[in-house]
Amino acid sequence: MNFHPLPDNWEQQRLVAQRLATHVLGQARFRHDGLFDLVPLPGGFGTPPVGPQRERVRLVGGSMFIERVVGDDVRELVATTQVEIVVGNTIRGLCNAIGFEPDPGFWVGGDTPPLGDPDELIILDSVTSSVLGEWYLVGQRAMEEAVASIPGAEASVGRLWPEHFDFGIDLAAKPGVRLNLGAAAGDGGLNEPYLHVGPWGPERPGPAEYWTAPFGATLTFAELDIVEEPLGRAVEFFLHGLAYLRG
Repeated sequence: MNFHPLPDNWEQQRLVAQRLATHVLGQARFRHDGLFDLVPLPGGFGTPPVGPQRERVRLVGGSMFIERVVGDDVRELVATTQVEIVVGNTIRGLCNAIGFEPDPGFWVGGDTPPLGDPDELIILDSVTSSVLGEWYLVGQRAMEEAVASIPGAEASVGRLWPEHFDFGIDLAAKPGVRLNLGAAAGDGGLNEPYLHVGPWGPERPGPAEYWTAPFGATLTFAELDIVEEPLGRAVEFFLHGLAYLRG
C-alpha cells in the first residue's frame, strides 16, 4: 500500500474536514485578502502565508497550527506558533482562537458546505488530514509535471478549493476547450479520493464511455494505492487525458 488507509467512516470524516476547510481555514484567509482558496501541506492542508503578519493556519493530524511572523527586518523577525487541539473543540472555538467569529453566510461557491452548529463538538480522526494532505500533494506534483511537459501551456496556479474540496489546475487544451486536472477528496459520485481530468464546462468530447461521473476520466485512491510507482502512474494518467483532449 502506498497511502494511509482511509478511516472506516471516510465520508463522514471528509465532510467534517471540508467544513473546517471552509468555515475555519477559508474564512481565516478571506478576512485578510478576500480569497478563500487553500494549499496542500505535508500532513494536511491550510492557508498560504497571508496578511501583515504572514499568518498561516494549517490543519495537521488532530491539531490546528496558527503561525505568524512579525517584523520587516529578516534579522529581527518574531515568529509565533499557537496550537489548538481540534477533536472536542468547536468551529466557533477554532475561529475565536484565530481571531474572528464564524460567519453563517460565508460563501465559497454554489456548493458551499453548511456551517451547521458552530458550537457542536468536532469529531475528527487525526488520520483524515494526513490522508488528504498526502493525496493532494501527490495530485499536485503529478499535475504540475504533466503541465510542464506541454510547451506554452496557459495554466492556472493550482489551488485547493473548499467548495468541492479538490485541488485543481485549469488550462487550455486547445482553442475553445479548457480542461481541469484535479485531485478530489471524494463526493456524492465517488466516495473515495480520486484524480480526474475533463473539460471545464459542459463540453465532453470523445466517446461517451470515456466519461465517468462526476467530472471525466478518473483514477481512484484504491487503484493508485496498489501500483508500484503511484506518482508515475498519476503523471501518466494526466498526460493521457491531456493528449486525448488536445488531439
